[in-house]
Amino acid sequence: MKRNALYLTLILPAAVFVMTSTALYASGEPESSNSAPAVVRLVSERGSHTEAWKSLMAAFQEKSGIKLELTQYPYANYFNQLMLSFTSGKSEFDVPYISLLWYPALAKAGYIQPVNELVDQEPGLKSDMPGLSTAVMDGKYYMVPYMNEVGGVVYRADLFNDPKEKQAFRAKYGYDLAPPTNLKSYRDIAEFFYRPPNLYGVTLMGRKSIFLATHFTNRLWAEGGTVLDASMHPAFNSAVGVEAVNEVKDMFRFASPASRTYDFQEALNEFSQGKSAMVEVWTTSMFYFNDEKSSKVAGNAAFVGFPRPAGQENAMRPRLFISWGFSVSAKAQNKTAALDWIKYATEDNNFASAAPIGTIPTRLSALKNPKLIAELPWIPAFREALATCVPTPIAPLIPEGPTIIGQYIATAVSQVITGSASAEEALNGAAAETDRLLKEHGYY
Repeated sequence: MKRNALYLTLILPAAVFVMTSTALYASGEPESSNSAPAVVRLVSERGSHTEAWKSLMAAFQEKSGIKLELTQYPYANYFNQLMLSFTSGKSEFDVPYISLLWYPALAKAGYIQPVNELVDQEPGLKSDMPGLSTAVMDGKYYMVPYMNEVGGVVYRADLFNDPKEKQAFRAKYGYDLAPPTNLKSYRDIAEFFYRPPNLYGVTLMGRKSIFLATHFTNRLWAEGGTVLDASMHPAFNSAVGVEAVNEVKDMFRFASPASRTYDFQEALNEFSQGKSAMVEVWTTSMFYFNDEKSSKVAGNAAFVGFPRPAGQENAMRPRLFISWGFSVSAKAQNKTAALDWIKYATEDNNFASAAPIGTIPTRLSALKNPKLIAELPWIPAFREALATCVPTPIAPLIPEGPTIIGQYIATAVSQVITGSASAEEALNGAAAETDRLLKEHGYY
């Protein structure tokens, strides 16, 4: 099978540019010279972060005179609809809003075009938008991140701030109860709040899936490990990997028995109903937890980036990074107008006004906006988590990545937590499968 085909069949169907002159960004193809208003055709899934940037469309059209046309599909079939458009050979969309995991496939197939000129025109952009580093392939940038989130721990501030709980914790562990910044305190806190059946120390996602695998990779990365080495060989079955998967197994001791059947939504539901002290997820869950209509912990949910080992709390290590953003179709009818829209949507003030609807700005500067912080008090903790990590996708950005994480590693972690295999046996088996797959597909 050709490599481009692999990108399209194996990719997981599951993520700012300040421009000084739009004339600098004209595409190589001629754009319309008639007097009719420029039209930019957007396409997206139906989700909260799309609703966020949709709120900016009317003001952009009034200010720019550019007409925006938006087509949306349910998330479940959005990727398939997008691929139908691309493979038909028709130029149906100018700006596809896509997941970080999709852009390598679309770029390899020639369906989206690089936007390097945008990055080159804003020297400070790379440092202001950490997630931009994940959108580059062969030196070319293919996606402008709009929504981003990092892996971490959401905790019950009401429990952590309770004087009686603080006193009891210090008496038992010898230090103050505080948001977990290292793996030891994270485990201690989970143990301390484990009070079945009314309260559990932590909510985890135990169903065999890519979500279960994130509990392993969170720890693998925190402790200095990696999924694949520089030669693309599996490296997760190292001593660090064995320690990480055993830590996952240990943490399940302080989770509810039902957590072994959970995926993301079930984990959200358990924590939002006040049944656990912490939950190991990622940042956009905060919108769900602070929804007063459905959450019993609204106003008490707080976030911290995933902990590192004791003594290495400030180490610059990978953290799980999830992103969606804007790309430009290779057949965009008006690239200049398309980039004008992207510029507008990702300006600091526009980010801040749209974010409360359901997104998290990708620019560190936007995350300092006082109005945004007043509305979303957990934003500074998110900013710190993003600024002090190497943003790392949920799966390696190769077509085989989702298979490696969602099948091989997830199976290994499941085997360990259920006791059907030792850590060494399970990870070595997953590494052998990974090695075989990548060898068959020509990586070495």
